[in-house]
Amino acid sequence: MLSDMPLKPFIGIKKIWYGEVFTAAVTAATLKTWLESATEVKNSHLDTWSYTEDDPTYTDYINELTGGIYYRDVTAKGAKTIAFTMGEYELEDLVALRGGAKVGTDEGWGAPDQPTIMNMGVVGQTKTGNYIVFSNAAVIGKGDQQEKNIGLGVAAVAMDNPNEGVKSDYLFDGSKVEAAGG
Repeated sequence: MLSDMPLKPFIGIKKIWYGEVFTAAVTAATLKTWLESATEVKNSHLDTWSYTEDDPTYTDYINELTGGIYYRDVTAKGAKTIAFTMGEYELEDLVALRGGAKVGTDEGWGAPDQPTIMNMGVVGQTKTGNYIVFSNAAVIGKGDQQEKNIGLGVAAVAMDNPNEGVKSDYLFDGSKVEAAGG
């Protein structure tokens, strides 16, 4: 039976985390536990947070006699993307989100030799308390200039999760996550 209470809207962003790819179906309780081990993003530069979902790819079949569409075949889902720019970040964030390696112990960062896609779980909590979960995101980090600051730009695209029974993405009522046992 569906709940009589409507889901609060998913407005703005309050917190962002990244961490290991989810290996089991996500529930309120497993999300709460995952958040405890994930890395919290401490800075998202003003107005860089976004969530987008592309239109699916489809083919329309047209009745040549009437000119009307008689069948629509959806051939691919649209990509779902979370993007933001970290205005302040640590060397560990650069390595985790862009690849490459630290120089020395903490002297600097060296870029990877090849373009790098990092696979990880990415979660955003909205200002209204709800959660957006990408269980297996292809993450690409890059230098992103915002107001004369070179920030760490992050684009995370929800991918099929290689683990059986795990969806690519989830939306959760924040009050259920907070109330869940972990």
